[in-house]
Amino acid sequence: MKAIIYSLILSILCISYDNNSFANNILIPKIGDTSSRFMSISQEKKLGDIIYSQILGSFNLINDPIVTSYIQMLGNRLLMSNNSSSIKYRFLVVNHPSINAFATPGGVIVINSGVILKTNSEAELASVLAHEIAHVKARHLSRMHEASSKVDITTALTVIANVIAGMYDTTTLGKTLITTQGIKAQKQISFIREHEKEADRLAINILANANINPKAMSGFFKTLLKENNEDNALEFLRTHPLSKNRVVETENLASKYKGNFTNDSFSYQFVSARISIKNSDTRKFIESYLYNPNEIINSPSKAVDNYAYGLALIKEKKYEKSIIVLKNLLDFLNTKDQLYFIKNYISIALSDAYLQNNNYEAALLILEDLNNIYPTDSSVLYFLSNAYIKNKEYKKAIDILIPYVVEHRDHRLIIKISEAAYKLKEKSLGHEYRADYLKLLGSFNSSIKFYKLALKYNMKGETIDDRILSKIKEIKRLQETKEIL
Repeated sequence: MKAIIYSLILSILCISYDNNSFANNILIPKIGDTSSRFMSISQEKKLGDIIYSQILGSFNLINDPIVTSYIQMLGNRLLMSNNSSSIKYRFLVVNHPSINAFATPGGVIVINSGVILKTNSEAELASVLAHEIAHVKARHLSRMHEASSKVDITTALTVIANVIAGMYDTTTLGKTLITTQGIKAQKQISFIREHEKEADRLAINILANANINPKAMSGFFKTLLKENNEDNALEFLRTHPLSKNRVVETENLASKYKGNFTNDSFSYQFVSARISIKNSDTRKFIESYLYNPNEIINSPSKAVDNYAYGLALIKEKKYEKSIIVLKNLLDFLNTKDQLYFIKNYISIALSDAYLQNNNYEAALLILEDLNNIYPTDSSVLYFLSNAYIKNKEYKKAIDILIPYVVEHRDHRLIIKISEAAYKLKEKSLGHEYRADYLKLLGSFNSSIKFYKLALKYNMKGETIDDRILSKIKEIKRLQETKEIL
């Protein structure tokens, strides 16, 4: 882990990356600011692509498509209602219990799974995303360059690197903040912290425009302040310094917005349950959970609890019982129009139970039905292609995935194509999509290696050769861009 952190930090420092996730380094641009002379929007986009690939390749991300699709959907909701720039925002979830988040130039926003579990509602989770979006909209990387006339850029970047490291290695690297150099650097850029409240103001406006309760931000802040004796909360407070005054200020700002704002959603509750089960002691949960198959589910919270119970049973390989639980839950949902839209979550979980129990026919029946209804849903495509591969229907997996990944460069689906192609003995295709996958992860040299293997095994003509050669040229351009940045 330490090596990964050092590698990421080194690459960040080499390209003068300002991790604005940690709001101590915020300087909101004013009208007529000169930040564009330091880095253009185009440069920020390219930088974002590089950082995105490094995060994909280095961080322990949650790759569950249900979780990632939900976070992207929530982020898009905030963006679409706020006239966002042409920057393509990407939202990722790190599988880590600490409460932290960060944003990079180019619209890459990363949150820890601990944030999702600590928030009490979708609105609170949205407030964290909105805060990070505000950092990107304010173009803090360029502002950091401008501020370097007042603050030594190397010193500032030292602090930023320490903060990044401290997120995931609190035993060693995180302690560098208390070194002489760290303390000195912290003092030198402390003046920037006062501008955190300006990011709060932007975020509150983003929430209100998206019809999400803007008071949720102060609610989440209150929770953290109450728990500031906990290590998880302290990690967030260190990088997003809070005070009672700041809580009051955000509360007062939010009170100026009027409307019928939303606070929560069933999607948030189901996704939270999914993450919780993934990282909890499911044996104890199963032993303590009181499940009655004849019980009428009379509340949404009970539906979420039963969903979590079904997932826990799958995790503990109690497939037959999980099938019963999830089928009963689906029967309930079919009678409740207001809950129908989260039927997909349960259907996918049920298909997984069937698949793990080697009932491929039942799993495919569910997933193919979902695919007919939602042909471009990445979650459905992921689980359906996985079921096809398990059932040795490799060509079907390839056929449903390739049209989607041509437009949406989803690394999880790209590697599925490679897996299916290798199983089908299509070596050239397998190598090509493995190269595509490695390219997205920023492993450019390895990517070129597999593209060359794809060329070697290609027996289908010059058209494919030209396509692969074009991809190799693109890789080399990316390498040059990275060096320039």
